[in-house]
Amino acid sequence: MAAVPLVLQWGRDRYMIKYDYDDLRDTTLKQFKEVCREVTGVPTNAMKLIFSGATMKDDASPLAYYGVYPGASLKLIGRKEGAEKGVPVTEEEREESALVHKIDDLSHEATDLLSSRMQAYLADAQLYIDQFSSAAIGGDNDQALREIKASEHKKLHDAYVFVNETLMQYLLKLDGIECPPEADKARQRRRQAVRLLQSWMDQMDRKRESVKQSEITISQ
Repeated sequence: MAAVPLVLQWGRDRYMIKYDYDDLRDTTLKQFKEVCREVTGVPTNAMKLIFSGATMKDDASPLAYYGVYPGASLKLIGRKEGAEKGVPVTEEEREESALVHKIDDLSHEATDLLSSRMQAYLADAQLYIDQFSSAAIGGDNDQALREIKASEHKKLHDAYVFVNETLMQYLLKLDGIECPPEADKARQRRRQAVRLLQSWMDQMDRKRESVKQSEITISQ
């Protein structure tokens, strides 16, 4: 009985490659990449092979090492020789490009909306600390100062809540973008965007804690 051929998926194209169990034990990933190059035109140094959601990385290991069996489907990611650089040529590349654009749009939108507000909060919080940490409030004559402090405190609180809650909304939106395991660029871009927004939250939290500590010091 003839072995069921492997199915090599490259974009919308499908290639049937005949390998039996002995072939899978004897053929290394490097040798199989040469076969893929011959049928697709994608250079071996520019291709990535994926099986069962995992990238096959060790060129010296046989296909059987990765669990590949006759009839299995493998996905190839890469550009054909002569393809214009930067232009998606396969369905997977087009999908990943769309994900990258979606992530970038969210990141830019968050930056445009929140960056200046965050910087303003940090500056106002430091001004609040500088103004009120050195002046103890006491006596009837300080009623006006109490009112000013309460008003500034409320402004800081409202600004913190708005920026923090909005950052959380954008982080949830980024988390809701599903990136396939093979979409390395999109996954990396999402990690970068998440780290940026998370770093803003950390800055806001540290400054808010500084405000709290200054108020504790004044009350003592």
